[in-house]
Amino acid sequence: MALAAMLAMPAILARQAPGPATAAPPEAAADGQAPPAADRTASGALTGAPREHGHELPLSAPHWYVTMHGEEGALSQVYALDGTGAVLGPVLGALPSGEAPLDELRGMVVFGDGQLAVISAKSASSRAILFGAPDAKTGVRAFRSVLIRRGGSNPAFVHPYQLAVGPEGALYASNQDTNTITRYEGMGSWFRGSPMQVPSGLSGFGTLLPGTVVPNDQQSPEGINQARGFAFGPDGLLYACDRGRGRIAAYDPRTGRLVRVVADAQAGIGHPIQLVFSRDGQHMLVTDNKHNGVWRIDIATGRVHSLVRPGSGGLDGPSAIAERGDFLYVGSRLGKRILKYDRHDGRFRGVFAELPSNPEFMVPVTQQ
Repeated sequence: MALAAMLAMPAILARQAPGPATAAPPEAAADGQAPPAADRTASGALTGAPREHGHELPLSAPHWYVTMHGEEGALSQVYALDGTGAVLGPVLGALPSGEAPLDELRGMVVFGDGQLAVISAKSASSRAILFGAPDAKTGVRAFRSVLIRRGGSNPAFVHPYQLAVGPEGALYASNQDTNTITRYEGMGSWFRGSPMQVPSGLSGFGTLLPGTVVPNDQQSPEGINQARGFAFGPDGLLYACDRGRGRIAAYDPRTGRLVRVVADAQAGIGHPIQLVFSRDGQHMLVTDNKHNGVWRIDIATGRVHSLVRPGSGGLDGPSAIAERGDFLYVGSRLGKRILKYDRHDGRFRGVFAELPSNPEFMVPVTQQ
């Protein structure tokens, strides 16, 4: 789509005041003023609060980015939402003429310099695409480069789901078609985006695809059956959602080996999709689209608690998950909404946003 047409989208997606069905309770009204506590999202890469030098983002400014799948003719894009949940419009600029169009957007990372990388997951043209900082007037981010691309030297990167920055600065991606997690040279490297060496701890599992850090279950009995979201814990371990096995497992990224299974079907886990750690690092929050709710897992004890009850507030196919202040934001993928819950007790607090397509990932926007 031409950039001019994209910039016209905010006018098409006019803001709508919340009606009786979507209005949040009075206790939630202050949510538009971003609290000073750090935001936590699935990528783990953007943790600063939207407040710098004592200033807060205006309610009308972009507060969130949400990737949209682009089904049913909707634009496959990253959309900005303001502090009230109103859709402001798409933020990604046009790609060069030689590049395949954006298709099936998934995970994204906002880097410390303001640039944004987003997964375009379509199997035939799987890429992680880098866009610059937002334009001061339009908020649109110009194309910079293809950071990671599926190809002969990177055959594991097929239908990628999530992108994240590891503790050592490397880039990690989960891949739905190869059911692996792969690792790439980070933004500070001359070879950024290139697959990194397979950890020596995996040498006993034969020849693995370049960049593999967590193999699939056909390559290793410790591996992943159906790869989805992942996050790095305060302990530096990589915690991965395995939708097929119905479990969350912790891996050592230095060796690639399984450390422990955190929770599985015996604890009620169905199809874990995305996870995020609480700000204190004591709990893991996991969306589960079979349970149709959100689990809270105590890291120390392994106790699993149903925080957001199945279908609460109309939740249908939970996907994206993010924390801000006292609230938990959850993408209702099939409902095309972002729903808001009390992060302490999981009570439904209102519909935060009505969306033009299925939400995949959600990250907070910091003041640029």
